[in-house]
Amino acid sequence: MRYRVGETVRVEFYKYPEEALHYWWEAEVVEVRPEGVLTRMPVGSLFHHEARGRVYRLDHTAYVAFFPGRWYSGGPDLDAMGRVLEYYWNVQTPPNLEAGRIWQYDLDLDVRCRADHACRVWDRAEFEARKPHYPAVWAAQAEAAIPAVLAHVRTGRWPVRPPEAPRPWMPR
Repeated sequence: MRYRVGETVRVEFYKYPEEALHYWWEAEVVEVRPEGVLTRMPVGSLFHHEARGRVYRLDHTAYVAFFPGRWYSGGPDLDAMGRVLEYYWNVQTPPNLEAGRIWQYDLDLDVRCRADHACRVWDRAEFEARKPHYPAVWAAQAEAAIPAVLAHVRTGRWPVRPPEAPRPWMPR
């Protein structure tokens, strides 16, 4: 699927096996490369967390890159001066890139990295609890995604920026 810079896409994450919409947002396509598509949510964007029954208004700019065939997506959250607050990487099934829409299944695990590229894995207990419900290949790919994300950050691959001074973890 080809996206155009400036196009708005709806991004959806589902939970499996419930087939339930977990959360979604609308984002602007800001860059298209052979390795993926980069989207942006500016300050004031709405993040609809269906599982929590809440809508959050972003107080920062968030970039999320989606990579065809990869079991993760993510990118930097930036402050008003364009400095990295942190990187958020979501472990998921490979994205389905459709006209006006990007969707995938959330596989619980998250990797958050500070601006200096120091990373932590989050939600491992949630993943372990849900793991028996996933197809075996999904569980294996989710676990393999963790070192893939760490290597992505360590080597500074797009859209990772050069290391900066670390900031406190963002509330999520």
